[in-house]
Amino acid sequence: MPAGGLPPELLGASRPEPVVTEYGPGESSPSTVSRLLLVLAVLAGLGLAGYLAYPAFRDRNTAMPAEAVAQKDQAVAMLRRDDSASREQAIQTLQSLSAAHPKYAEAQAELAVALTLQLGDLLAEFTRLRSQSDQLQRQVDQLTTARRPSDWKDRADVGRELMRDIKREQQPMRVAIEALRKRLDALMLAVRAAPEVEPAATVAARLKAQALFASVIGNAEALALAERLRQVESAAAWSRLAHAEFALSSGSPAATLQTVSQELEALRSEDPALMRAYVLGARLALRQNDPATARTLLDELLALNNKHEFAKRMLAQLPTAEPSP
Repeated sequence: MPAGGLPPELLGASRPEPVVTEYGPGESSPSTVSRLLLVLAVLAGLGLAGYLAYPAFRDRNTAMPAEAVAQKDQAVAMLRRDDSASREQAIQTLQSLSAAHPKYAEAQAELAVALTLQLGDLLAEFTRLRSQSDQLQRQVDQLTTARRPSDWKDRADVGRELMRDIKREQQPMRVAIEALRKRLDALMLAVRAAPEVEPAATVAARLKAQALFASVIGNAEALALAERLRQVESAAAWSRLAHAEFALSSGSPAATLQTVSQELEALRSEDPALMRAYVLGARLALRQNDPATARTLLDELLALNNKHEFAKRMLAQLPTAEPSP
């Protein structure tokens, strides 16, 4: 009868007595050696599996379809043009890529860059309108205090009406800024959630998005992020743009504004097709009360990309150039 058919009390009786072999000092039983060899084999297998898996993990984004990579590259190239139409097209492409390939970290990071550029333009325009309103308020205050000239009341009323117009213009911009900030705050959580090992291009894209976003909103970590980006990007371009954005958003002193302006001048010489360097250069020039330089930079930008509406608006807002003697 098979052992499996015996009652429990007889199962032990059906087994042969174990044979005990004694080993001398320094000797191991065959079972101990076998177990040791098995453990070593398992560890070796795990190590080999990890070694073989490492390149695949490290380069997982490079496994993206060639068409997806090409679309991402095209979107990044369009962002360099910096006009709103090109940027919006890039945003649509990067949104579609991120939806179709949720693990495509570079596409997510570049989408954050595109939205941050959009936010930067909105904040710049909002700030300009606020400065204009503040100037009008000072003029109204001066008129009401001095009570002259004779038509001071009419002038003050005109100033107040202009301030109301500005407030109406700012309202939809405020809504757009808040919506963009909310969207970017959520997107940046994914951008910051980087694994320990990634392709160099993905690391650079993540840092590019983080540095630019921090700079546009005036975050204290902006300069440190820009420096980290400078160490990993193939050419020191976006790190310098981030530095300029931070100088503008944080109210940097005159010496810093001059240094950053020089950095952008070098960047325009090295990479003339990076349109953002002209816009930021013009804004820095205006911050330093140099409208002539701002006009020159905006003219150069429009010669390169005549669809840049933001540059056209900036140019229209500049004081009229004085005729040469």
